[in-house]
Amino acid sequence: MMQKNGVLGALPAILLVAALAAPSAVNACVGRKLVLGALEDARQGMVSRIISILIHERTGTTVEVKFYAAKEELMEDVLKDKVDLYVDYVEPALKRLNDDAGSLTGSERFRQVKRRYDEEMNLVWLKPLGFEGRTDKGESMGLAAVVVRKGTLKKFPALPRLLEKIGTRVILDDHLLDSLVAKGQSVKPARVAREFLKEKKLI
Repeated sequence: MMQKNGVLGALPAILLVAALAAPSAVNACVGRKLVLGALEDARQGMVSRIISILIHERTGTTVEVKFYAAKEELMEDVLKDKVDLYVDYVEPALKRLNDDAGSLTGSERFRQVKRRYDEEMNLVWLKPLGFEGRTDKGESMGLAAVVVRKGTLKKFPALPRLLEKIGTRVILDDHLLDSLVAKGQSVKPARVAREFLKEKKLI
């Protein structure tokens, strides 16, 4: 009986891995849900749609996209375990840690943020997506990446392998992202995101 329960207990993880390997297995995680936090701006809106559609189509998991007017509100919900994942940028993250990172290079600054968030906040930075954040004045906010709660990764251990296809298999650089955002001004952003994923054979 104990052996049977052990097999059943491992089943959700096995199904998730299988779903990520086979795009057609959309029913593997039916009933499961993720909350994706995003800021109310055009770039984050497009990226959040790309991520949510990718997860849903490849795993069957429901993804609720929750938009925030301010980063402080988003981070508050992340730290209260109300948000599972979100997109962040290196420079604001360093500022949040009161870490000026000295003379570190871009990739070194990313590694610094990744290490400290892991150790101090139980948040895992995945590989960079390919683009950089920009302030309203056009100043760089550093590399962008998906950040996931450790508790979420325990439930969805194969999630990094799926999401890191963006940034490795497909580089979502600034030029490409801006072109998608521009298309989203005349066509529904969700449609633009879905067509992008299909074109890149991610769904």
